[in-house]
Amino acid sequence: MKVRDWLLPDEVQSAAAAGSEMLRVVSQTSHFWLKQTIAAVIPLGIGAMAGYWLSEGVISPTQLVAIKDIMMGIMTFISVLAGFMVTLMLFTGRSGGAKLLTVDQAPLYVEKITYLLFSQAVTLAVHISCILGCLAWLIVQSHGEGTVLGQWLFVATIGLLLLSMFRTLLLPFQIYEVHHFELMAMIEEKNEEFRKALRDRQGL
Repeated sequence: MKVRDWLLPDEVQSAAAAGSEMLRVVSQTSHFWLKQTIAAVIPLGIGAMAGYWLSEGVISPTQLVAIKDIMMGIMTFISVLAGFMVTLMLFTGRSGGAKLLTVDQAPLYVEKITYLLFSQAVTLAVHISCILGCLAWLIVQSHGEGTVLGQWLFVATIGLLLLSMFRTLLLPFQIYEVHHFELMAMIEEKNEEFRKALRDRQGL
């Protein structure tokens, strides 16, 4: 028996195995890490620059109260998105249309679903990171810590917010791709049924 079997709970080991399998499937695409890095760095960088621009200058007490309200609003909004993401992940791939897939189409469909689940998991992680950033900023401000730390937390949080929005906007198109795949399989099945009916009629 391995040491991890003594130390790590079964759910942790199961989650690690599932994550490893998911990463193995999605990383088979060309230049996977490069594309993922670019897709994360660009929105994060733009958001961070916007956050830095917004946080520049002396913040008056009135402005600080307004920013606190904004951070609370961001935290609430992202929390709702995170809950939606969990629900979406739960039902992703549960479609009756999958039964229409052929032997050749089924592996491709599984790869698409796996990639979609991976993307949703990353988006959920970004949502949680954004919530933690808001929470950390609020804690720092409530303790009256140095403005430099508060400013950089604000910059990071705005960057994560833009990345969250970017990844959330991609989801409808990713879901459409999966449904389109199923619809094409349905059309192909109907065409096959039509051809079979024609052959049967000609054989009579």
